[in-house]
Amino acid sequence: MWATRPGPVRWLWYAWGGRLPHAYREWVLYDLTRPTWVLWHGARALVQHSVWLLLLLLPIPMSLRGPMVLLAMGVGLFYSFAFIEDASERKIVQHGYPPWLARAIREETPRADREQVAELYAAYYKDGPGEAASRD
Repeated sequence: MWATRPGPVRWLWYAWGGRLPHAYREWVLYDLTRPTWVLWHGARALVQHSVWLLLLLLPIPMSLRGPMVLLAMGVGLFYSFAFIEDASERKIVQHGYPPWLARAIREETPRADREQVAELYAAYYKDGPGEAASRD
C-alpha cells in the first residue's frame, strides 16, 4: 500500500467518526475504495456500536441484559449497513475530497466484468427465481 496507515489509537478515532490529520488523507481514500471496503466498514461499525456492551453492567437480570445488547447492536449494525454509501461519502468529504468520489472509484470496474455478471444473473433468473432453483 502506498499511503500511510494510522496507528491503532488514530484508527479508533477514525472509526468513531473523527477526522484524521492531512498525512492520512490518501489512506482514507484507499480505505473507502479498496475491494474489502464493506468489511472494513463493518469493523468500524462494530467499534462504534461496542458502546452497547456497557448495558451488560446494568444491575438487572442477565436474561434482560443479553437480549438488550444483541438488539441494540443488531439495530445499530442494520442501520450502519443501510446507509453504508452515505457514511463512506461523509468520510470522503470530511477529509477534503469531492462528494461521490469514493463511489466513482469503486464503480470503475471494467465494463466487461459488469456485463459478464449481468449475463450470469439474467441466465440464472431467466425463468424466474423459483424455477431456476428447482432445475438444480
